[in-house]
Amino acid sequence: MSDPLTSFVSSEDGVEVAVHDYGGPGRPTVFVHGTGLISRMWEPIIERLGPDFRAICVDLRAHGATKNPEGIDFFEHRMVADLSAAVDALALNDAWVVGHSMGGATSILASLARPDAFSRAWVYEPVIFERTEDRPAGAFDFVEATKRRRTVFSSRVEVIERYGTRPPLDELHQECLEVYVQHGFNDRPDGSVELACSPALESRAFEQFLQQGWDQLPYVSVPVLVAYGGKGSDRPSTAAPLIAERLPTGVLEVFADSDHLGCFGPLEDVTASIRSWFTGTAS
Repeated sequence: MSDPLTSFVSSEDGVEVAVHDYGGPGRPTVFVHGTGLISRMWEPIIERLGPDFRAICVDLRAHGATKNPEGIDFFEHRMVADLSAAVDALALNDAWVVGHSMGGATSILASLARPDAFSRAWVYEPVIFERTEDRPAGAFDFVEATKRRRTVFSSRVEVIERYGTRPPLDELHQECLEVYVQHGFNDRPDGSVELACSPALESRAFEQFLQQGWDQLPYVSVPVLVAYGGKGSDRPSTAAPLIAERLPTGVLEVFADSDHLGCFGPLEDVTASIRSWFTGTAS
């Protein structure tokens, strides 16, 4: 597919949000990523969706091509501000939105901040759940492990070989993995590559984002399809059935053989689900 037109729009905290617009005559459809990932990972699905969708990928703070100072935070209202900045810059109205994980949650909450921007949403395992404790079990260990994530590799080939054979990224379809490695890493002067999203900021995002949102779900007016993976039912992200039930017009869909990155795995099935939800046709 052709390269998008990338522009930068100002958000809060000195953040310059990267917006990748693929153009075309179709309905404007915004694609948002999960923590530690990039929005352009949706490209293989965008290509399969075809001209009915004018794809617009948005990189939230500290991710992808977005520019920001080191001292930013990642609470929900900050992420919503980033997505809202893109919505405002493009003057979106009656658009569609697709999001994964943190991006799925941000998409839902942004529909409240900009009630005319989106008319329909498709989200995969949005990280919104009822808070019964300060943080979910195991969250501290996960945050600490993220801080130790390897950042520099000798080449993109090494990254693909490593990520493609180890969980959780081994769930990614090869096409999505290649896009992630191409645009989620920066070149270094010595020929090596480095993660665009630093582990320090990624871990801060994991630590700060899971704060609110549950109480706002009953006020969401747009129809939302909440998809989730059927593997590993004890994951916090599998709160999807409860989210769909709490949304006034929530619809649930399970991808039985998928996990948390399942929206980037069975591409044909995901594409069919997205197309059907937005257009009423599977092909």
